[in-house]
Amino acid sequence: MRKMLAVLLLVLPLSLSKAQTAPAMPVEPTAIGIVYHLDPTTQELRPLPDEPWKEHLRQQHPFVATFIRSVEISGDRSSFRLKATEKDDFVFKTGSPEQVALYLTQQVKKKRSFDFKKEAGPDKQPIKGIPVEVSTYGERSYKLIPSAPLAPGEYAINIAGEVYTFGVDQ
Repeated sequence: MRKMLAVLLLVLPLSLSKAQTAPAMPVEPTAIGIVYHLDPTTQELRPLPDEPWKEHLRQQHPFVATFIRSVEISGDRSSFRLKATEKDDFVFKTGSPEQVALYLTQQVKKKRSFDFKKEAGPDKQPIKGIPVEVSTYGERSYKLIPSAPLAPGEYAINIAGEVYTFGVDQ
């Protein structure tokens, strides 16, 4: 009986220490198509605002049948703010991670806009946004990280026909 108790006292602490050192699985989004900012301190996922937007088509040159499709977002700034010193990691679930894009928006009166597609006849080419790296996150999600730190300004992430916004402050 003493030998069994001694073995249990030896094995139990070892099994507890192994359970404590197992790497924690990242918290993944539950919804598809929503973009979250990954808080670098708490690892909490904070949803970005999904703002209403309108698509516009404009002719690039008056005598050439080349058109630019753009997105126009109401308001001059996003309600979601990051500091320029904060890490810019975004997490999402989608079936087409290669089509997710990050854009710096341009201020036009009290609206923000960005160009996303160029059309010349039947030829349609996406306009690339800011260079980013997209990698897997957890088992079924993806993480988007800008290739360089983001400068102060207003940004939009285009994912599956939805636009999520945030701003970067000094």
